Amino acid sequence: MKSIQFLPSQASKALLLLFIAASCSRQPGEVWDDTKSCGRHISRGISALAGKQVYSRQVQNKDEFVCWDEPALSENCYYQESEFVAIPDGRNGNEIAMANYTISQPRETPGEYNSSIPGIDSFRDPATVSDLKGIFRNVQFEYNNDLVKGPKNIEIVQSVARYMRSQPGMYIFVEGHCDNRGPEAYNLALGGRRSNSVRSMLVNEGVNPDRIYTISYGTERPLSLEQNDEGWGKNRRVEFKIYQR
Repeated sequence: MKSIQFLPSQASKALLLLFIAASCSRQPGEVWDDTKSCGRHISRGISALAGKQVYSRQVQNKDEFVCWDEPALSENCYYQESEFVAIPDGRNGNEIAMANYTISQPRETPGEYNSSIPGIDSFRDPATVSDLKGIFRNVQFEYNNDLVKGPKNIEIVQSVARYMRSQPGMYIFVEGHCDNRGPEAYNLALGGRRSNSVRSMLVNEGVNPDRIYTISYGTERPLSLEQNDEGWGKNRRVEFKIYQR
């Protein structure tokens, strides 16, 4: 009996056809998103088997996890120490940086019974306070990304941190927002990651984590209704709300 051999391109097409057939009961947009993801992973797998270069590599320290392809890490991307926890390698005693370590949430929940912090409705928009609107500015994000990037965004968060350190009675909500592309549930999660990314940076800058709360609105509160790159860019943001006790 002869064996059947698939060329890499044939194997890729066959797997994609099977994937699409199994997804016929799903919404067209969901199938398309998953098909693109599947195609990318299949392509990378076949390239790896053929000995070609793919975008994966061994991680030896925490500096290699985030923004490793940025030309100037210190200026273009903020590395968040809190996103990594070192796990000892039992074989040689080295430490490996692992992702998804998160800073603990505040001890008090705003608005709850016996909480000394009121609900979010009592937090003010700093844009309405002349002395604060230049400090608590929006932090913008790239498409489908939750990293604080660029000198301007980093300076904004550091400026907020400096002010928070000088005002021990101030509490803030960090609000995560997204543009309206993609599933609602995904955007709610992405907004949460954006708000927690900024919160982690503030904590790393010396702000007490018990004074920083986060919330995600996903696509619910757009700044712009324009369906273009400029409008979407304005909506991919983190905003601040403040409360002075």
